[in-house]
Amino acid sequence: MFDHLLAVISLVLTLIIVGYRRLRIYPPHGTKLPPGPKGLPIVGNVLDMPKETAWLTYANWATTYGEVVYVEVFGSPLIILNSMKATAELFEKRSANYADRPPMVMANELMGWGWNLGHMRYSDWWRRHRKMFHQFFQPRSLPNYHEVQLEATSTLLRQLLDKPDGFSQHILQHAAAAILRVVYGYDIKTSHDFYVSLVDEAVKDLMHAVTGLFLVEFLPVLKHIPAWFPGANFKKQANLGAISAGKMRDMPFESLKQSIADGTAVSCFVSENLEALKDKEILPENEEDVVKNCAGVAYLAGSDTTASVVVSFMLAMAHNPDIQSRAQAELEAVVGTSRLPDFADRPMLSYIDAILSETLRWNPAAPLGVPHRSVEGDIYEGMYIPAGSVVMGNTWAILHDESVYPEPFEFKPERFLRQNGKQLPPDPAIVGAFGFGRRICPGRHFAMDAAWIAIASILACFKISKAVDENGNVIEPAIAYTDGLVIHPKPFKLQITPRSQDIINAIRSADESKK
Repeated sequence: MFDHLLAVISLVLTLIIVGYRRLRIYPPHGTKLPPGPKGLPIVGNVLDMPKETAWLTYANWATTYGEVVYVEVFGSPLIILNSMKATAELFEKRSANYADRPPMVMANELMGWGWNLGHMRYSDWWRRHRKMFHQFFQPRSLPNYHEVQLEATSTLLRQLLDKPDGFSQHILQHAAAAILRVVYGYDIKTSHDFYVSLVDEAVKDLMHAVTGLFLVEFLPVLKHIPAWFPGANFKKQANLGAISAGKMRDMPFESLKQSIADGTAVSCFVSENLEALKDKEILPENEEDVVKNCAGVAYLAGSDTTASVVVSFMLAMAHNPDIQSRAQAELEAVVGTSRLPDFADRPMLSYIDAILSETLRWNPAAPLGVPHRSVEGDIYEGMYIPAGSVVMGNTWAILHDESVYPEPFEFKPERFLRQNGKQLPPDPAIVGAFGFGRRICPGRHFAMDAAWIAIASILACFKISKAVDENGNVIEPAIAYTDGLVIHPKPFKLQITPRSQDIINAIRSADESKK
């Protein structure tokens, strides 16, 4: 009886909420809502929403409805921007109206990810986090972290030399090692380090929360129903996800605080910022939480996206041996064959830079990014965008626009090289690969450096080719990706071979010099 009563109450509340929302999104005179698939009464487009690879569905919708697509779920408007023109106009030129985030009920409220800088509402609380994060990871600070990134890359090369079949795990460790050292002063011990596993588990839960299209996102009243209620399995998922999120943020932070108390901590983001708090006569409220939150975000984003980029590069090289050979010829001309690349070589390695840019474009790590929210109603080319709309930039569609990037499904680094005065296409790192407008990732410069040195070093040291089976038959690595906020190539096999004995000696020497 009680279950039936709750169901009736939920239905009545749903009808009231949807009716109220429909009144709010009615377009002003002379405008219209953007085009999109026709929905059903009350539920809207709930049946049209993709369950996976949403960026592909949204890109396909663009061919029918145009660069701006409108869908509605239970009266909640969702606007998808499928062009660089639309994202530049709204997220860049009108950034004040689109810098907010939607509530993200499942991730933020139920799973406890509200501390994540990338998820925060546009507010003074967000600005405090953004300022602290930017001060540590701004471009002029990057040289301070090059030594750490080189050490992590040295370990990666040795692991690829000794156990090439585990390249995906080695690359994940490489991405995590640099950021953990810079943020917490922590040195990873093994390829299956506890902190690497910790962030991996938290990321999986978060990705599911953000991309799962849970009904509670559109009907937040559902967050109040008990976990035992029929259909409320999302509450159980949220409870488990909250545990992993809390561990990921708190455990390395508290461990470092203990090291500071013991006098054994090394200089890093957390120790420097906590030390700075001691010198302030008037301490801003919750300032230690700001330090903890920023550290957790760096740990999370620095591990996942960088690993995705480098593994995508490996996949691209297996399919494009001519590109690999050209890059290695450039490396030999600049670096030689008896030492490893360094950041000082970068100005002379334009083709390696082009490979990194093309990797970001070819299969962007975050094909949809994090959704934005319109603060006030707005009009774009006669189309009305209601206040409170969720507005998403389809990065994948933007970076596969053949009018901007010809042959978009081909891996062609040369498109980013200056040729005969030809204008270069927009840099993927600026137009979507790391987000948009005021919410662009503040750690992107660190991530780009980490990916660049890994790519340059792997190319200098190894030949990457398709694996073969026991009968000598080539195993084709599929160009297939996982689903989620951050995507990764699905598991594939490679053959990774050192290019010379001199390179083997250089890898061993660099690894030994760290000890």
